[in-house]
Amino acid sequence: MARKTAVKTILTIALIAWLWAIAVTSDTIGLDTDLRLQMAHAWWTGTEEVIITPDMTPKVRGDIRFGVMGAGGKRYIAYEVGQSMLMLPGDWVGTQLHRLFPAIDSFQWRTLAVNFLIFIPLNVAAVVACFWLLRLFNFDEQVAGLTSATLFLATTVLHYAQIPQHNNQLLLLVTLGYATALAYVHHRQRYFVLLSGLALGAALLIRSTSTLHVITVLLFLASCELYQSRNIAKTAQAIFLWFVGFLPLALLSRILDYWRYGNFWAAGKIVEKQQLTTDPMWNGLPDLPANYPFINHPSVGILGALFSPAKSIFLYDPLLIPCLVLGVVLWRKLHPFLKFYLVAGVINLGLHLLTYSRFVFWHGDAAWGARYHVTSVHLLLIPLFALFIQRLLHSRRLTAWVMRGLIALAIAIQLTSVAMPRQMEETQTLVGAPGSRLQFRLGQRAINIACLANSSISDRCPSQLPPKISDHLKEYNVISLLPFSFSQQANTQPTLAPSARVLWVIWGLVVAIAIVSTVLYLRPLFVPVA
Repeated sequence: MARKTAVKTILTIALIAWLWAIAVTSDTIGLDTDLRLQMAHAWWTGTEEVIITPDMTPKVRGDIRFGVMGAGGKRYIAYEVGQSMLMLPGDWVGTQLHRLFPAIDSFQWRTLAVNFLIFIPLNVAAVVACFWLLRLFNFDEQVAGLTSATLFLATTVLHYAQIPQHNNQLLLLVTLGYATALAYVHHRQRYFVLLSGLALGAALLIRSTSTLHVITVLLFLASCELYQSRNIAKTAQAIFLWFVGFLPLALLSRILDYWRYGNFWAAGKIVEKQQLTTDPMWNGLPDLPANYPFINHPSVGILGALFSPAKSIFLYDPLLIPCLVLGVVLWRKLHPFLKFYLVAGVINLGLHLLTYSRFVFWHGDAAWGARYHVTSVHLLLIPLFALFIQRLLHSRRLTAWVMRGLIALAIAIQLTSVAMPRQMEETQTLVGAPGSRLQFRLGQRAINIACLANSSISDRCPSQLPPKISDHLKEYNVISLLPFSFSQQANTQPTLAPSARVLWVIWGLVVAIAIVSTVLYLRPLFVPVA
């Protein structure tokens, strides 16, 4: 019976995540992911990764679109290969779909295919992995299920389900790394610890700074095993087995970089930095500051990610502060395994803050929130938010309503994040639009959405600004969800009009089912205890 209810819970939260991931799908996957898709396409078609058209000119030294000079004189896009490897099957399917239905552009088909066949299932898997980890921490099934579903909707996980940069794939793999490490400690099955290492090896293929996740997962494994067994030899054996799982994919990443750059220890960003002054592609462009891209004082990146109105992790994930406070209050009552995880999570966040603190783009450029740090926030929130949900289910009156209000606010913030292109508010700052000086982008986003609904509410609405400003904003002053953008495309391509109408019907059904299923499942959070 317990197994049946667990399966039902898993299917329910997977359905909710799947429906919402479809509902918030955009017509774009972001420039970085576009380039990684370009890499994947080049591999199986035998074409060049770097495609330079006559109308393209470098804007700055290191312009990522132009790649770097690699082995054999070929140019390569200076990114890790892991995400491109994930996208390969979807890219192939999208190419075949274009051959069957050529009215839709090949790149658009490929983008849709990788979104629906690769990224959406991975987002669903991340939610299920969260549920498994919470069950291993002995949270009851209801709390684990409610936490996993709500975490998807009430944190920046939702935004990065729409814009599939590395974040949610790393969230899946690192969560699995922690979960399988803990499963090994519980069940003594060696394949669990091997899988933990394998998951982190895959994370390293996707992003080289996953070495920070490697450190904290190993710290967690060693702490739990030493506490459980009280035996240094058994702890060393667990770590050895972990590395047996980790090394194959870690070595593969080195082999692939050797094949691309001619150096076993090279990585794309290292080569890019080395070639900023030597690559003929950058001739005539202004020199960059010494030590570029590590040009900031560490306080810039650390304080910016924590407290700046444009990028603060506490603003974009407003549940973080109350969850941290609750974690401190309940600390003495927590199981040692959960304490080890939270310590590892805080260290993980601290390491990411330090690593990116001097980086010129510590903020993630036009990304929503501090994208280099949000995965650490998500990992930290998994058990903390479960404690929050657990407390909510047993709270009454004012406390319960305050906690419900925080969840509702968090969900509202995440829904605004997927409503419009993420570049809108940064572009407003760049062109000096009214209200952008303080760079409080969440506030700007709320105003921008209100202006889309009724542009007459203020003369500061983007469409009401002088042409020299509004023309720069026009591309981003739109609803970014797929049926809206596809309908705009159909206005210029009448042959797509029937497809646009079908898309609206399907999307409407998906949204309706998503809302109903979510309300029904999350009802225990919002219905007062009798």
